Amino acid sequence: MKKEQKMTQNKCVIRLFFTLSPLLLLTGCVHPAPPKMPFNSVEVAWAQKPGRATIKGCVSGGEFTKYYTYQVPDGNYDSYPIESSFKEIPQQNFTIDLLPESDYMHSLSKKMEIYSIRLHSYKNVNDPRWVDPSVLSFIPHFTCPMAGSSICPSVGHFVFSNLPAGNWYIVVAYNDTPKQRGQIALMQKITTIDGQTVPYVSWFGARSIKKCSP
Repeated sequence: MKKEQKMTQNKCVIRLFFTLSPLLLLTGCVHPAPPKMPFNSVEVAWAQKPGRATIKGCVSGGEFTKYYTYQVPDGNYDSYPIESSFKEIPQQNFTIDLLPESDYMHSLSKKMEIYSIRLHSYKNVNDPRWVDPSVLSFIPHFTCPMAGSSICPSVGHFVFSNLPAGNWYIVVAYNDTPKQRGQIALMQKITTIDGQTVPYVSWFGARSIKKCSP
């Protein structure tokens, strides 16, 4: 084998290794478990009290359905999306979990987000693999459209009312259904204000700048 050919093959192997390395990390051995730190219920007791705050949000995403493919000088092919083919896809089935701010809940929210990527099996907040049953009563949550029209007024939209004012970690699970692929959970921080409606947007997929309207 010529020296030039061997060097080319070695470069290809190196590129393949670095391409697959992140995937190997994500799909490696994962053992779900609740946070190891102690849970202090006094810190988050306010989350169980009724309030006058509301979160009005949308859960959506987007994708390009058509791409322009062209050949580059080295003989390979590349492509870019055709802007006119962009399509917004409101999420039909999703779960909202509100975790009141604390060190324990922050750790839990990150675990839920990571597990959704690594295990592809995020279902809801009461999965005993990472949520201790004693914590559940401090986490308001619901699933659309099963929660009904008062909470889920239309596809990809929700209204969460009667919440106390405070800081939360909101975890949105894009649930997998026969009609729509999901299996992802996104986490953000949100603050509810007494007597006010706070907008919220969850977006996954192409064109993150283009957001749905709550």
